[in-house]
Amino acid sequence: MNKLPNWQAMFDSFVEKNNFPFKWGQNDCCKFSNALIKQITGEDLIPKKLKWHDETSAMKAIASYGGDLETSIEKACNAKSVGEINKAYMTCGDLVVYEQNGSSLVGMCNGFGILTPTDDGINVVESTLAMRVWRFD
Repeated sequence: MNKLPNWQAMFDSFVEKNNFPFKWGQNDCCKFSNALIKQITGEDLIPKKLKWHDETSAMKAIASYGGDLETSIEKACNAKSVGEINKAYMTCGDLVVYEQNGSSLVGMCNGFGILTPTDDGINVVESTLAMRVWRFD
């Protein structure tokens, strides 16, 4: 998967226009990240067969696809030839699996931290929470 030529402007525009609260199946960490990835690459990362509408169905979809979130993200990235990079080199536009309060979550790096949806809209969490990072060319 390759970034579109004007991906940075598209990234910024997406974040500005999509500051919505967290909602399972619409604006959870996976759906938010996938929507932003589609904005900057023109492609979905999450396979279309995976669907969910609440926490229970999300956990079932993740378990059926890869077992856990981290493995599912790795599997989806491998399927689309998205390469993993050293988290020390994380930069804007990278996909990040991070840990917060004992849970694995996914978000997108904005160059300063990790963007993720919360009940109050998009939040930036510390990049030091990153566990694994993938880069789109």
